[in-house]
Amino acid sequence: MDSSKKGGGIGMLVVVLGLITFVCALLLGLINGVTKDKIAQNGIATRNAAMGEIIPDAEFTDVEIPADFATPADKNQPVVSGVYQATVAGQPAGYCVEVNPKGFGGALKLIVGIGADGTVAGAKVTEHGETPGLGAKAQSDQNWIAQYAGQPADGSLKVTKDGGTINAITGATITSRAVTLGVDTAANCIAALG
Repeated sequence: MDSSKKGGGIGMLVVVLGLITFVCALLLGLINGVTKDKIAQNGIATRNAAMGEIIPDAEFTDVEIPADFATPADKNQPVVSGVYQATVAGQPAGYCVEVNPKGFGGALKLIVGIGADGTVAGAKVTEHGETPGLGAKAQSDQNWIAQYAGQPADGSLKVTKDGGTINAITGATITSRAVTLGVDTAANCIAALG
């Protein structure tokens, strides 16, 4: 076989694969551009619904995030991505904090309510990449997540394996610790507001 024909065939193959890759990348870019705003709107709707469940009948107002919580110096500390003051019938009812602790499968998105009485009003996982049937229970098992409600919002919560009062999800201690750290971070963030 002539080596020049063989080289030409490989060159043509490279060109065809390059064109296919370019077209796929272009289509993915277009789809991302079309869906980006809708995804953001869905995220806001999910966040607002979670806040409404945690502190019912409240109106929420954005509050500036303390700098130490928006960009923590310690990379193991969760990032706070939103703080919202809650008022019910014109009276302060507490805060909801959107915090992003790192779980087993990556970052979780967690909404934590801190009541005006200094206790945790509730918590809700709104987004995760945890293992189905294990860490994913942080979102789906309402009985498990309900144990945070009524706990002191003083940043001292721990899972029972670490000497605390929070029962970990069986087989998902890392996720349980992440949610607990997220709740503690939210409490500390509200305390920093003064």
